[in-house]
Amino acid sequence: MTEGESNRADVVDIDELVISMKRELNYYWSLGERLDGETELCLIYKVPQHIRMIDRIAYEPIVQSIGPYHHGTPALQAMEKEKWNCLDYILKLNPEKTLRDYLMVMWELENQAKSCYLEEIKMENKKFLRMLLLDGCFILVSLYGTNGIGVPMPIEYVPSGNPQEDIEESRLGQKRASWENTKNEATRIENKTAQSRHLTENLVLASEQSKPSTSRQSMQHDKPVYEDDFDQVGPWYTNFLAHDLLLLENQIPFFVVKRVYELVAGKDTSILLNNIVKFLEGIIHFYPRSIQESERPKDFYHLLHLCHMYFRPSKKMEEGHHYQARRRYFNYFLQMGCKFLKLGLQSDENVQNSSLNPQSDFLKASQHCWRRAVQYHEAGVEFRRKEFDKNNPHSLLDVRFINGVMEIPCLIIDDSTGSLFRNLIAFEQTCPQFGNDVTAYVVFMTQLLSMPDDVTLLARRGIIVDQLRSDKGVSTLLTKLSKDIVFSFNYYYYLKPVHQSIEEHYQMRLKRWMAWLWQNHFSNPWLGLAAIAGTFILLCTVVQTIFTLFSYADPPA
Repeated sequence: MTEGESNRADVVDIDELVISMKRELNYYWSLGERLDGETELCLIYKVPQHIRMIDRIAYEPIVQSIGPYHHGTPALQAMEKEKWNCLDYILKLNPEKTLRDYLMVMWELENQAKSCYLEEIKMENKKFLRMLLLDGCFILVSLYGTNGIGVPMPIEYVPSGNPQEDIEESRLGQKRASWENTKNEATRIENKTAQSRHLTENLVLASEQSKPSTSRQSMQHDKPVYEDDFDQVGPWYTNFLAHDLLLLENQIPFFVVKRVYELVAGKDTSILLNNIVKFLEGIIHFYPRSIQESERPKDFYHLLHLCHMYFRPSKKMEEGHHYQARRRYFNYFLQMGCKFLKLGLQSDENVQNSSLNPQSDFLKASQHCWRRAVQYHEAGVEFRRKEFDKNNPHSLLDVRFINGVMEIPCLIIDDSTGSLFRNLIAFEQTCPQFGNDVTAYVVFMTQLLSMPDDVTLLARRGIIVDQLRSDKGVSTLLTKLSKDIVFSFNYYYYLKPVHQSIEEHYQMRLKRWMAWLWQNHFSNPWLGLAAIAGTFILLCTVVQTIFTLFSYADPPA
């Protein structure tokens, strides 16, 4: 080794660099093996920085960190005490299990849990195990997963007067006192969580009064009234916690929560799953859902995945797609007839080619995508709010177009709407095995409501319930949601049949003429009467002219 090489080796420890790079290489190699071996693996990603900059609050927790990505953030340390309170409560629920038992289970799950995160977890093993246990206990207690689990009471002892047994009685009395303290502590935490749940229910009830039947002004200025004991819980914390629990970066694998529950209550986790699902249903109460009580999900990777299940289109949509596909054959022959009568599409050659050539259909769709609501309305499309039926429920994504009528479920837009949809989109963009239904819906709504007058039109129909300050704020919010979304119109998406049907309707020249005539001359009864009178006078004039011409051509004898 030359002198120059020796000096460079002193500055950079090559052996240490080799060891660190091999460690990194082994980690990414093992990650690739896991990805190849587990096709259904749901990885928890971090949102790319350029997307995060659009709206940082939408992707980062406000009051509580869950998982390793935001663990140790200084702004979130104030609420760490809640996690320790939940751990203390879990330990007291089952005195037969010690803290060591819980940590041993976390140690068994360490590698499996780390494999659920795309980025390398550089946290020390001890800190990672402690984080898993604290976060698992927090989710289990805060989401009422422990409902129905009681504190076991020690066996009663009846003294017999024997001095030796009196000593045992004294010890038993100490155990009873300890059990009473445990019971009181458990009752205190249960009361606190019950108050939190009651507060959530009141928030739901208060917003229930903000349905489309009320005016926007009343929704903006009406202030919900809470009972005095709810103020101790803190409505800010309750609302922000609901925000934090549904962030892509703020998740832990749900099997961690299940294993903690199994140590406390046994192997049967059906009660746990039911309680967690009911809690989530309370958070997304404002959105229509097609999943009924008997169909509640029993298998999900984390809380955001569970939320995504409730936003998928219902099974009825598939039947509607097949029906619309059959209608396309009928529309094709109708278009040919309209072409013969010169009343068809503006460019019938292109329509015929697009019906037979998927690539041409993609090029046409990529040029204009979805049109604005006002444009469709001017072409005669009627927008109608899809009324919710408990016997035949629908999802928020159940949009359909039949016979010139587009039915769209009611969408309430407030300050939390952007964050929820951003994380659902991020979940689909990072885990494509779960589809792109929410992404397709957001692209559809973004294009449909790209201008304030579009929002005004759908708000009048009761489809949009605007709890923001202006219609422009709604269109701006939706426009930002679609920024940097990777979405191809070339492949199948659940709204593609709807898109094709409504485009065919829009392109029909005769229907556009009829819609223009109706909106400009028959929307007002006086204008309609004037149009009818004018048409009648015109016809009379034409008939009179014809008779006059006949009289000149064939004069009377």
